[in-house]
Amino acid sequence: MYISRIYLKNFRNYSEQTVDLNENVNIVYGKNAQGKTNLLESVFLCSTGRSHRTTKDDELVLEGKSGFSVRIEGMKDDIPFEISISYKKDGKKIIKVNGLKVKKLGEMMGVLNTVIFSPDDLQIIKRGPGERRRFLDILISQTNRSYFYKLQKYQKIIKQKNALLRIFDRTEGAMDLLHIFNQNQAETGSSIINERIEFIDEIREKILKNHKKLTKNKENIEIRYIFSCGKDSYIKEKYLKFLDNNTKKEIRNQTSMYGPHRDDLEIIVNESDLRAFGSQGQQRTAVLSLKLTEIQLIKEKTGHSPVLLLDDVMSELDLSRKKYLIENIDTRQSLITGTEKRTYAAFEDKSTFFHVVNGTVERK
Repeated sequence: MYISRIYLKNFRNYSEQTVDLNENVNIVYGKNAQGKTNLLESVFLCSTGRSHRTTKDDELVLEGKSGFSVRIEGMKDDIPFEISISYKKDGKKIIKVNGLKVKKLGEMMGVLNTVIFSPDDLQIIKRGPGERRRFLDILISQTNRSYFYKLQKYQKIIKQKNALLRIFDRTEGAMDLLHIFNQNQAETGSSIINERIEFIDEIREKILKNHKKLTKNKENIEIRYIFSCGKDSYIKEKYLKFLDNNTKKEIRNQTSMYGPHRDDLEIIVNESDLRAFGSQGQQRTAVLSLKLTEIQLIKEKTGHSPVLLLDDVMSELDLSRKKYLIENIDTRQSLITGTEKRTYAAFEDKSTFFHVVNGTVERK
């Protein structure tokens, strides 16, 4: 799998731009705030339907314009594919795969698999549970479309349940209706939790192996799933019982408080919580281990190497980690950004270089 062309119109700071890519390594360099990250963002957008930097599509529109369009062309199993996304500020968003309109976001999952690694990925560890859940959900969804549909269904249930909880005292038959919502939440939520646990079990050894190599066997790493409603919540009946037992608390707080939308991941390095006690270097190494594992897993699950998006990562790594990353980029195609061309001398023989200045990309 590889991308052959990126077309942007009124996207971020790009007025109109076409970039023809190499099948292997593409180095995009230039000063800060010129549009390097925006280029990678457009690729990730066409992979997942969402930006990795914002939840607001309005922020992706070039200032002064009413909307944007992005188109990605590429090859998969020697068959051409095309993904296009257009958006208007009135809220209308149209996604097409090979010219056919996508009715549900899940339909585009797996068409173009990507792994993105940027300095912002440290927020997976530093910020709250939402960042870690989002990372996990995107990774599972890229290799399991049915999981993505379950997430959408679950989010709809929680939204409806929360609406009821806010007007509970003014709703006739509210208790019976709440129990129905709890049943639906337990059925879908337990399935999501179960898939998350199975997935973490599946990647545990891969992450440990990558991390040991990065730290020269000095550190062990472990991922633990943190339940908001008990360790048996992956069993529907026990999840439902927990919800029913905590009904009064949810009514009092007017929100759904327990389930996969409130669960968390704990990343442990040498028996210490990385978020609370890890150094910046340890956190960065852990994220790198996660990302290398992500590449391996997508390749195993789909039979295709994902497109790797490295956003100014080399400057954040020390020499040994940089060397390990270069040697272990096991993908057919990479898009790598940085401020200086010389940083990427190791890729010189097999790379195409692009220089970005104020939203204009020029092949060098």
